[in-house]
Amino acid sequence: MDIRWKNNTKLIGWLLLFTFGLGGVHPLILNGYYGYPSLMYVYISCGIAALTACAFTVKKVEVFETLRDGPWQEWYNRVPFDIRAFAAFIFLMMSLVKIGEIAPGAPFNGVYFAQSLVVTTILVTLTLVQVLFMADVLRDKDARTLAWQESILHRFASAFRESFFFRHTGFQLFWTLLVFFASGFGLMVVFLYHGAVVLYVPLLLIVTVPTLYAVSRKTGDLNRMAATASEIVEGYTVPDLPVKGRSPHAKLAESINRMKHGVELSQAAQAKSERFKTDLITNVSHDLRTPLTSIITYTELLKKPDLNDEDKAQYIEVIDQKSQRLKALIDDLFEASKMASGNVELKKERVDIAQLLQQALAERDEAVSASELDFRITKTAEPIYCVVDGQKMWRVFDNLIGNILKYSLEHTRVYLSIEQGPAMTTLTFKNVSRYELNGDIDELFERFKRGDESRHTEGSGLGLAIAKSIVDLHDGSLDIHIDGDLFKAVITLPNER
Repeated sequence: MDIRWKNNTKLIGWLLLFTFGLGGVHPLILNGYYGYPSLMYVYISCGIAALTACAFTVKKVEVFETLRDGPWQEWYNRVPFDIRAFAAFIFLMMSLVKIGEIAPGAPFNGVYFAQSLVVTTILVTLTLVQVLFMADVLRDKDARTLAWQESILHRFASAFRESFFFRHTGFQLFWTLLVFFASGFGLMVVFLYHGAVVLYVPLLLIVTVPTLYAVSRKTGDLNRMAATASEIVEGYTVPDLPVKGRSPHAKLAESINRMKHGVELSQAAQAKSERFKTDLITNVSHDLRTPLTSIITYTELLKKPDLNDEDKAQYIEVIDQKSQRLKALIDDLFEASKMASGNVELKKERVDIAQLLQQALAERDEAVSASELDFRITKTAEPIYCVVDGQKMWRVFDNLIGNILKYSLEHTRVYLSIEQGPAMTTLTFKNVSRYELNGDIDELFERFKRGDESRHTEGSGLGLAIAKSIVDLHDGSLDIHIDGDLFKAVITLPNER
């Protein structure tokens, strides 16, 4: 015989015996020892013996393990826990009723007794299985928490609580339910007592109709907001929703309007980014191709057999200049890429910012002297210390000074100042531009953007983008201000902590 079949047969026999035992002790528990005929005493004794036998054989028969075997528990646990508990209670009540019906009567009817025993055993088994499955859930903390969260009662409580997230909405909901329930109840009263129509009609016009109008209007507002949100998602341009009062619906409409404006700004920024990306590809292609074309051209000229030494030296010098130019462009391009990705290692140390700026000016002393600009420097006599990467911060200063030398109007003054505040040190670079500054300030930070849009000046156009990235890495800021032709760059750095 198959082991599984054998185990199931044992289980069925045990369940029949257990149900018989419950039927035997049932009259004993309800009515005591007295008042029963002799057959009933025999039945009670047999019931006690049956329950005793079941208690001693429950582990041997593996009742609980066999009942849990199979896919039923997984399916059963998908039902909300409170529905399971209610179903278990119903089956328990039905089992108790049927247990009371299997007691043998006089005269004894064996067929009726057997039928009652089988039906009651099925009900007891179903009840026992449900109790076992629920006990497994209650013993496990995580399963118990999950069962409660997925129960109908918890969902109802959550919905009730969330309906009062905004009290105004919750009270409106329950007032509406109350009005319509009262209207329905009042209509029933009118049918029973016709004289009540005198009171019912005024209340209907004063309370029910305005409530119906208010609900319809709120529903219309909600539908309009849903439609607007869908159109925003689809990318359509829609007008702002009307915002009246401070109700939850008004706040929702206001939030949708803000979301719409945010989407519009995001789309504009994305379009601007795509335009800058296109400009970047165009500009970098132009700037890399120009020196490369010169290198190729002069290399071809060097291949001429009748070339004299003077021309050869001149061509080699041009190739060297363009090669250095190409190298500088590529180096700046890689540097800007590293800065944008944040993949830069800073070697911070305590640095006197005023001295570092003086050093950057000294490095360009020859160009400063040759320029027709009047540099005015304002700084304190005491050192101003910040914790920075000196080499990279020097590059920021050098870039700004280089831009001043390239783009400043001749015979004008250049102002450099350093001011130390309680928490931040501020460095200001001011000069009058040679070229008209009619572009967007943000564009000056974009890669390959030059003050000279005709691109007649040397430089990669990456200087300000790299400088801003360096300052950002130091938890500072680099801001540009334009007032007519006055160009001002302001750097703020945290003071030494």
